[in-house]
Amino acid sequence: MTAGREKDGTNADRPLAAILDGIAAPGKDAKRSDKKNFAERLSRELATLFANALRPAFPGILPDEQGRQQESRARTAKGVKKLDVNYSTPELGLGLGVSIKTLNFRDPKTNRYTKNYTRIDNELRAEAMDYHQRQPFAVMVGVVFLPADACDDGSSGESGAPSSFGQAVRIFRCRARRADPHDDAELFERLFIGLYTAEGERRGDVVFFDVESAPPRIGHPVPADTLSLAELLKAIEDVYNQRNNPPFEWAP
Repeated sequence: MTAGREKDGTNADRPLAAILDGIAAPGKDAKRSDKKNFAERLSRELATLFANALRPAFPGILPDEQGRQQESRARTAKGVKKLDVNYSTPELGLGLGVSIKTLNFRDPKTNRYTKNYTRIDNELRAEAMDYHQRQPFAVMVGVVFLPADACDDGSSGESGAPSSFGQAVRIFRCRARRADPHDDAELFERLFIGLYTAEGERRGDVVFFDVESAPPRIGHPVPADTLSLAELLKAIEDVYNQRNNPPFEWAP
């Protein structure tokens, strides 16, 4: 797997490595509460990472530079709710929201990551619906993080199960593709799977896969089909600009 490498093979910046180094990951046999605490800390750190990287294009985005104002509040059709990454202005209301989910541990019974996919999909659906019903022009982007070894647990044969990664793309694709403010409110404008290396010398490497793309049934996506963190941030900025400041093109 070449996660975290640029497409020319050189090492990319690896901010996720620093995040993982600062969080003590519990073992696979740890208590559920310890795993939950790890997931919450990781999500908070990722929210700050995304906000700081997007800040030049979105001044005032939350969390702030020091990670304060986590899960800031934004108005929805059902009152005020919390949002991982929140760019709001008096003119736009909610302009851009990024929802971050992490699945970090295999289910002991199945040895797969798929146990909570339905729960996370329901959470994403509710978030998109609540924000878009009140603010249909808001751009919502979802990022679901999985360990990179989620690509390796599929079964061969025509009746075999796809990998946990392949199944994630299949499940979460139905939550994407909101191209227009009049499209279904329960959809996100874009949704990505973040595959991160949790252990070893490449710990903290990460690539992102657009759920609208076709994944391998088993195995890792090829580098040409993935995005680096910088490319993902550019995609988020582009979808926001397409909604709020679409480029104008002249005939040749």
